[in-house]
Amino acid sequence: MNVVVIAVTGVVGLLIGSFLTVVTDRVPDGRSVVAPGSACSACGHRLGPGDLVPVVSWLVRRGRCGHCGADIGVEPLVVELATAGAFATMAVRFEALWLLAAHCTLVAALIALTVVDLRTRRLPREISYVALFVSAPLLAIAALTADEPRRIWTALFGAVIAASLMLVLHLASRDSLGDGDVRLSPLLGLHLGWWNPGLAPVGLFFGFALGAVVGVVMMVIGRAGRRTAIPFGPFLATGALVALFVGQDFVDLVLGA
Repeated sequence: MNVVVIAVTGVVGLLIGSFLTVVTDRVPDGRSVVAPGSACSACGHRLGPGDLVPVVSWLVRRGRCGHCGADIGVEPLVVELATAGAFATMAVRFEALWLLAAHCTLVAALIALTVVDLRTRRLPREISYVALFVSAPLLAIAALTADEPRRIWTALFGAVIAASLMLVLHLASRDSLGDGDVRLSPLLGLHLGWWNPGLAPVGLFFGFALGAVVGVVMMVIGRAGRRTAIPFGPFLATGALVALFVGQDFVDLVLGA
């Protein structure tokens, strides 16, 4: 375990997390994430370099705009810390540089999609597609540098499996399962398939199982009814990450039973 790599990856996660706060604010509205520069949503004051330091600027200003004092909420802090923690966790688990970069791309996309889905009940295709097109070459390079070119094909197979299963479920559900979930599935299958195409359905299974459990709990405590729309993206994201870490152990356990 390289502590320096983990620390550097965590710092990169903080910076990416700061960028994700812009992504989650602008992409759902179809706005550019590049221009104009970041500004306070309350007063429109353009943020300077000191306002954009991840975590530190939020803590110094106690979650308020330094110009007008408006409350900016805790969400930016949570996103930055969650991204840093997720990146560092990936560095602990995956030491190969190109593979680490690919899986960190996945994590960044899933965090952004989770925030947007919880806020708007949408999974913007732009985030899913950009992450897919960034991840694919990174995973291909990871396969080649590991002298395992076959993983390129297993990753593509995993993407096809995940997309096919989700498309069938989308059609069978008569749109109760959103098309954003279908568009997200190739990204999940690509990353899981790099390890084993069989992990693609396992990741989806974990996501559906978690969603079912949470749905039942919410119904029991009176927070949801049978027709209540529950954002499914966070469950798909969690299921995929669980499969990435323990999916193969789960498959081995089932096959060995």
